[in-house]
Amino acid sequence: MVETFQSTNDHWRALGYEKAIIQLKRHPTEIATWEEARSLPNIGERLADKIWEIVQQGKLQKLEEFQSQENLVSQNLFTKIWGAGPSTAQKWVQQGFHSLEELAARGNLTSQQKIGLKHFDDFLEKMPRAEAGLIADMVAKAALSVQPGLEVVPCGSYRRGRAMCGDVDILITHPDGRSHKGVLCRILQILHDSAFFTDDLAVPHEGNSLKYMGVCRLPGTGSKHRRIDIFVVSQEEFACSLLAFTGSAHFNRSMRLLARRKGMSLNDHGLYADVCRMGEEKIGYGNRLPTPTEESIFEHLGLEYRPPEERDH
Repeated sequence: MVETFQSTNDHWRALGYEKAIIQLKRHPTEIATWEEARSLPNIGERLADKIWEIVQQGKLQKLEEFQSQENLVSQNLFTKIWGAGPSTAQKWVQQGFHSLEELAARGNLTSQQKIGLKHFDDFLEKMPRAEAGLIADMVAKAALSVQPGLEVVPCGSYRRGRAMCGDVDILITHPDGRSHKGVLCRILQILHDSAFFTDDLAVPHEGNSLKYMGVCRLPGTGSKHRRIDIFVVSQEEFACSLLAFTGSAHFNRSMRLLARRKGMSLNDHGLYADVCRMGEEKIGYGNRLPTPTEESIFEHLGLEYRPPEERDH
């Protein structure tokens, strides 16, 4: 249901189902009664009805009705293409496309969407943790050959300890606060020359020389194409960037909401106190707080530190 509502831009309903899923995962036992489902946080009567229907019948009729609709099925399929959001998927369906083959043959796609379509199956298939680690090692080797002393940290689901990873996010900095500058393009050149990168999705440019998004593949027959993002940040921003790029998305939203409630602002660049807001609009960033480590961010927010493997929810 989350994917169904996301594909139609109904983000509030999708979020409601996401919250319900989190509560069900946290629940120590299988749901045995309707009342038990209804007693969980973020689950109202209608959601409890759906949960109880699944418990009793092993399926949800409403979901099956949704999925049987050809247009909705096509939209769900198209939103899985990297670079295509719900609006684009809906537009393609309205143009009469219903399969990946039709889209590849006659669709008007951006360069990013063409890459996403080309590697559709590989991108959908999660990689084992060991493969993600080897990809990170390749980047680290190139980085250290460019500038000794760089810190190269794989983030995302890998840092959270997951056995399977959807992509690889890598964060790079240097402890001296200076030597990270100008290294990204040199690192990318090495990895391009070695044929490790197969496609570029977003390359560094004058306004943003600290971020790369692309596709990589480990050496060897049968290796799959994997999504990779590389970020270079200053030492001052490193802890907040590490927190943000480690995730999960739900955990990040919770941390930022708490910061807001305390009159602060938290993003991947820093943690700011005494933030001035007028309604929803931020009119003053306030003062940057020192955040040398992730632990210091938790401390500023009055929280007990949670290691990465405890941040999936």
